[in-house]
Amino acid sequence: MKKVLISFLAASCFFCAECVTLKITCRSKGMELVLLRNAIDEWVKITGNQHKVEIITLPHASNECFALYKQWFSAESFDVDILQIDIAWVGVFSDYLVDLKEFYEVGEIDESDYFPAIRSSMYSGEKMVALPLYTDCGVIYYRTDLLGKYGKPVPVTWEELYETAKYIQDEECRDPEKKNRFHGFVFQAKAFEILTCNFAEIVDSFGGAIVTSGIATVDSDAVVSGTAFLINCLKNICSRSVLNYSEEDARSMFQSGNAVFMRNWPYAWSLLNDANMAVAGKVGVIPVPPSITGGKSSGVLGGWFMAVSKYSKHKKYAADLIKFLTSKDQQRLRSSHSYLPAFRSLYRDAKVLSHSPFFAYVYESLSNAVLRPSADFSKYYVQASTEIFNTVNSILMDSVESEKPEFTVRERLEQLNKKLNLILKKAKGKIPDEPEGKKKGFFKSLMEWFGFSDDEAWSDKEKEKI
Repeated sequence: MKKVLISFLAASCFFCAECVTLKITCRSKGMELVLLRNAIDEWVKITGNQHKVEIITLPHASNECFALYKQWFSAESFDVDILQIDIAWVGVFSDYLVDLKEFYEVGEIDESDYFPAIRSSMYSGEKMVALPLYTDCGVIYYRTDLLGKYGKPVPVTWEELYETAKYIQDEECRDPEKKNRFHGFVFQAKAFEILTCNFAEIVDSFGGAIVTSGIATVDSDAVVSGTAFLINCLKNICSRSVLNYSEEDARSMFQSGNAVFMRNWPYAWSLLNDANMAVAGKVGVIPVPPSITGGKSSGVLGGWFMAVSKYSKHKKYAADLIKFLTSKDQQRLRSSHSYLPAFRSLYRDAKVLSHSPFFAYVYESLSNAVLRPSADFSKYYVQASTEIFNTVNSILMDSVESEKPEFTVRERLEQLNKKLNLILKKAKGKIPDEPEGKKKGFFKSLMEWFGFSDDEAWSDKEKEKI
């Protein structure tokens, strides 16, 4: 009897050695969490129901997600195996991610079908450190019924969008119940990563760039014009509440019927057209338009990838789950909820287009999408993005205050430009990076109290070299 029991326990231990519990992070925006849970359940079933997967729900604000990841990696934590990661962070965290090619056969991942920008974002040098769960591109939603009601054509420039939004807003607000509640345009101007995305779009569509040939150029005439346009929108066709809006806040405003136009991501399409929504069947989508003064029609490239932490104890199984979650079949299923596939061939798939017909022209936007300058700033991208979204949010907020701002828009952008150039010098190794945890001296603390960073003080000798 003892021999039988020992044999049984030995067999059980051998079996359990192949039973792992994976921990994966996921955002909860829109249907992401539900879709990921369904896909994970399918993978568990396919693999014989021998593994468990626990989902860690991420904060909605992407900069909070970044801080959480940085904390985990700094602690060399093995509590999380798989991370959902912003496309702009792949290079930042690449040293902490495993090379997925170690776990896949040659040709097992059809890289040729990815959009070029997506494919390049998967790699850090020769290492394939992440696979795309879905891609993203900023778009403009509009109320087809309201444009029809007032005989307005679909705008093809930002200026036309502004004029149409202002006209319809003024007409609709003749109704006392809509006054101060209905607005022409809603977007996201909260001081976090989404504002960097919005800023990159407006800069590109006005013919400017955040970085040009390795040099920051946010003080150019085109960027000043684009920023001035956002200020004009905020003053005349937006609610001031957009200064604290994320994607879901903007969607809530638009889907309740209180706006003509909205800038958001494609995921919102299926949610807006839910039968219970006030705007269901009354929504159209267009690419982010260019300015009449220059620029091009294209949204910012977004999207989230899946990567395996190098501290994971179950890298093999984690890599297998990632391969399943990011497969073409799973991206086809996800597209029915308007999450953009990373595979180009799916934009010719009749079933995909039947759910989201606007995917046909989003394909062109993805091919020409403006990139956030994560490659230029390298591991300092989040520092640069923080400078961008804090400055732009501050400019917009000051523009609607009753008192005259202390600095003009151009002066504020010139200050931002200097900071970004200093960060670029760090990224190029031209400025020594301060070790983490270094205590601040009296001089540094004093400089920061007056609003100057240590880098700005150090750079006085270097200004002419920028």
